Amino acid sequence: MEEKDEIVISLSDVWNIIKKNAAFIIVVTLICAIGSFFITRYFIPKLYTSSIQLYVDTSNDDENKNNLNILSEQTYAHNLVATYIKMLNTNTFYTELSEHINNKYTAKQLSEMVSFSSDEKTEIFDAKVTTSSPNDSKLIADAVGKVAPEAISRLKSKATLKIVDYAQLPTAPSSPNEIKNVIIAMIAGLVISVGIS
Repeated sequence: MEEKDEIVISLSDVWNIIKKNAAFIIVVTLICAIGSFFITRYFIPKLYTSSIQLYVDTSNDDENKNNLNILSEQTYAHNLVATYIKMLNTNTFYTELSEHINNKYTAKQLSEMVSFSSDEKTEIFDAKVTTSSPNDSKLIADAVGKVAPEAISRLKSKATLKIVDYAQLPTAPSSPNEIKNVIIAMIAGLVISVGIS
């Protein structure tokens, strides 16, 4: 039975290969980084995000105050905010929102642009609006701040939404992240070039 020859490569051999092909590795890494930069800067559409913070005020709701005796305050806040977000994440709300901005976007388009989130510990939640225009993002976020309290009060008596933090005009795109993409491309280029070497 023949024994197969094993090729053993030490770390010093690997280092020597890398040094020998250093120019190739650097060129490939730079090409990947520069390519990623230009693709991100000029070919990937930029998106802008404007957000507004809303507070669920239950101070006038006796029924909710009694519920606090049954549930812990934290659980109650989480459940209440989750319920309000569910109420707002409906076609009815987005249709009203569309009408408020003079039907610039359809209800379906708005449902894809607006997202609600909470930290699950407070009675405050965020409404984030992401569009290809900074002005439109702020316009829609402002509209959410006006339409949401009215929609909630109609669905649940004595329920009140208050604005904690008003929407700001985005000064820079929220995506794509040029630095992140360039770093990922550099790492990929480095790995590929070292592998080829």
